[in-house]
Amino acid sequence: MDYSELVTALEEGDTRKVNTIIAAIRPRLLAFLKVHMNASEEEAKDISQDALLAAIEVIRKGRLNNPDRVVSYILSICRNAYLKHQKKQRTTSFEEADIQQYHAPRQLQSMLEDEQKQLLQLCLEQLAEKHQQFIQYWFDHPDAQTRKVADHFNITLSNAWTRKHRLIKKLNECFKKKINL
Repeated sequence: MDYSELVTALEEGDTRKVNTIIAAIRPRLLAFLKVHMNASEEEAKDISQDALLAAIEVIRKGRLNNPDRVVSYILSICRNAYLKHQKKQRTTSFEEADIQQYHAPRQLQSMLEDEQKQLLQLCLEQLAEKHQQFIQYWFDHPDAQTRKVADHFNITLSNAWTRKHRLIKKLNECFKKKINL
């Protein structure tokens, strides 16, 4: 497939063709991130989606100099985003290690954890019953593969992955609102 057609399709507003081309590019991006960059499945999905969105934005603004190299451009976005993600992870790990050396008294930490659990429970209760069951399954099985969860709930793999990330985002937003009260 000629991926440079993505530029033309975006310029012409041909949504169907854009979707077809993106569907063809995405597995290539996922494979690149997983094989060459050693990204996890989740990281690869997140980063490839962000890279595609960034590339589409650049193309729409007419800032892509060489449309024939659109895939190379998107792959370089993926590579750079993954390396930035890895650097952030390492920095976070070092910061957490430093913080753990100078931790607060255990009683205070325990009280804070209890309060956080209560706030999370309030946020969980605001979800629809089926979403509560879905996210509770993840809490009960934190190491479960997405395929296993999809099979358990009789949904597609992409639906399970999307639902998980949307619910986590929703819980995060709720938690942040409640914690600022």
